[in-house]
Amino acid sequence: MAKRHHRGGQWLMNIVLIALDTQRADHLGCYGYPKRTSPFIDSIARRGVLFERCYAPNIPTHPSFTTMLSGKEAITHNIVNIGGGVPIADGVRLLPEILKEHDYVTAAVDSMGRHFSRGFDEYCTYQWDRSNPTMLRKAETVNEKALPLIERLKQQAQPFFLFLHYWDPHTPYLPPPPYDRKFYPKDKDPYDPNNHSMDEAWAWEPFKWYFHDWMPGVTDAEYVINLYDGETAYMDHHLRPIFAALAPIQEETLVIITADHGEVLNEQLGYFDHHGLYEGNVHVPLILYWPGKLPKGRRVPGFVQNLDIAPTLLELAGIRDRDNMEGISLLPGIFGLRNGNYDEVYLSEATWQVKRGLRTERWKFIDSIEQDPHGRPMQELFDLQSDPEEQQNLAVSRPEVVKELKERLDTWVAQRLSETGRCVDPLGEQGKCGTRIGTQRPDDIVGAGATPLHKRQQAAAATIPAPEDLKTPNEVQDETRGVKLHGYVKK
Repeated sequence: MAKRHHRGGQWLMNIVLIALDTQRADHLGCYGYPKRTSPFIDSIARRGVLFERCYAPNIPTHPSFTTMLSGKEAITHNIVNIGGGVPIADGVRLLPEILKEHDYVTAAVDSMGRHFSRGFDEYCTYQWDRSNPTMLRKAETVNEKALPLIERLKQQAQPFFLFLHYWDPHTPYLPPPPYDRKFYPKDKDPYDPNNHSMDEAWAWEPFKWYFHDWMPGVTDAEYVINLYDGETAYMDHHLRPIFAALAPIQEETLVIITADHGEVLNEQLGYFDHHGLYEGNVHVPLILYWPGKLPKGRRVPGFVQNLDIAPTLLELAGIRDRDNMEGISLLPGIFGLRNGNYDEVYLSEATWQVKRGLRTERWKFIDSIEQDPHGRPMQELFDLQSDPEEQQNLAVSRPEVVKELKERLDTWVAQRLSETGRCVDPLGEQGKCGTRIGTQRPDDIVGAGATPLHKRQQAAAATIPAPEDLKTPNEVQDETRGVKLHGYVKK
């Protein structure tokens, strides 16, 4: 194996950043989930450092990954939603670009493209086999690229940064057997016409035809949650060979496990997607594993954000932050000097709905910039101490709390706009970019009574919609660049 370079007598560490797309923290065993979805991840958490309350402040994937890799909040980096027309802000650099300047070999196994490929010496993309319409082997597809890449990186003289992006448990939830029914009672029928727990999901126009592609006729929401958990268990199993490949260099390799965002299941209007600033979407796992270098079994209880990952990695690598990152190092929390980095966390989203939020120790306040597509009120307030599942909106009954939190949120936005030289909030300026996914089939029944997937004549499995498939109505053309703006600019 190649001998590692060192800087100033300090051996340089390798960094492996693993992102599990759409993984809720609270559906992992190490975060208290009672089902056995994540035995391997749980074992890593027991040997590493787990952050109990890590938040993704900017969702969904595009803004979240940009925040994570830049160490800057979305008002600074300009990526507030999924789509196409707005570039990352001038001067914002990503972690692989910075590490590459400091003798790191940089590599990724990812399919995002766009600015996420910047700074990588090797950027491996992938497409999973869709020929079996009832299953997608997404994690295995990533591993097919990742394992040979790890072997090549292990032979490098320089330290390396590796980014691995898994698409489990993102929709469509189509894990292979036995994971497809691993958490569902054997005596239950997911197509029972007397079960109405999926009625609201099938009634929501923007997503119902997409759901029809991969779970036609399902009436039991518990079965769909079983599929989500099955995806997690399948992915968890396929992380084992990655860690086995890293084992010979583990003493000099830091591994991070996290997610871009979570998922609303059936606890909120949102139906198996990741819009909504609710805990299921914004509370994400964060585990750091470096045996012998970081504490074993440390659990950090306070608020941190994925904004904090990049500055932490630079500090561990002995690299001075010259990019003015806005995150805060996690090291004081890791070594017990404090319990977290924040007293409150500010949240944003702008893909299917346009909202800002503020999460304190007790309260969650959500403020709509555009009308909610589900018809929810423009302001929501939840007492997370008495109502952790955010079921009772107290905005009307507690106006004094709404007023205080709204003022704090507005003050924070104004300060951020001033700091970045902006006059307009990019959430309101760019707006939502998603209106509908899935292809309507006029001859098909949607919901109860539809032919189940395993009985359908279907050529290919459903797949994750591309940003350009969000069916935005505002196809305004940027004449200077010749591209459609996909809803970023209003008519």
